[in-house]
Amino acid sequence: MMITCLVSAAATLVILGSAARSARLRVASQYTSPDYIRYITQGYEFDTVSSKTNLLLTVTDGELPVRIHILTIDSDKKTLDILELPPDSFIIADGYSGTVRDAFKTNVYSQIVSHAFSLRLDGSLSFDSKTFGDAFEMLGVKMKLPKGISSPRPDKRGIEIDSAAGEKIALDGFSYSGSDESAVRLYRAAVSALLCELCERGSLESFSTLMNLIVNRVETDMSVEKMIGAVNSAKGIRPKKMNLWLAPGCPAKYGEKIIWALDRGEVAELLNGHFRVKDIEIPEEELSIPHFSAGEPQYKNLPERVTEILN
Repeated sequence: MMITCLVSAAATLVILGSAARSARLRVASQYTSPDYIRYITQGYEFDTVSSKTNLLLTVTDGELPVRIHILTIDSDKKTLDILELPPDSFIIADGYSGTVRDAFKTNVYSQIVSHAFSLRLDGSLSFDSKTFGDAFEMLGVKMKLPKGISSPRPDKRGIEIDSAAGEKIALDGFSYSGSDESAVRLYRAAVSALLCELCERGSLESFSTLMNLIVNRVETDMSVEKMIGAVNSAKGIRPKKMNLWLAPGCPAKYGEKIIWALDRGEVAELLNGHFRVKDIEIPEEELSIPHFSAGEPQYKNLPERVTEILN
């Protein structure tokens, strides 16, 4: 459920199923300071009002992240920009040093991500890879496979992704640092197909179809009010205004590990161009991303617009 339509469905469900939601609600107690203080520490001096809503969405293997995304909804331009963040991405933030995947083990995961990218986060949602796969099967999502990947029984819209296939696609989250471009493209095609299917159905039908998954298997730190706000900000966004950006970087060896070395300069440019509020630019030196001399960013020619990914 990595899309605004699903957020809409989730919000409706949370309201109707508050008892179930409260049992699973995970609230980050560390963020108790006033809004204006939080905004200043995250680079939003003199501009505490934004038409953008930023959400952190994480797919796990049951314990740790396999897919990580920052969703930015612009209610004025009617756009959705998704930053696809490889779990092996190495960041530093306020005493933390390590991969984003390992940051999930802490009680301040959202704050670490927010600090690393100097980006205010309005809420976070997480669910496991099986939930991701089940959503595909329940919605009957079909997708055209990227070039180089064949299917025995395609139709005009492509192959239908069942639960097992969807789960397997999500679990292959180390394909980025493993230089497996086919797997990277397959996941992006799957996400794009899911986005389009949810938008085609609309929030009400999506809610009805995915009700059990959302109530029982999605964890969030968002209040009902914040969920409603996200719903309102997402109204009217269509696939042609949705973009899926891979965080620029490349594989690199760090000690005994292979990490995703983010290209700080290109990440800063991407965030300033698509994820920040108007007139706000954060220079690369202010991002909590270490500078690596690891070579040119990989996967430079991936299409970003959802409609182009699917074609």
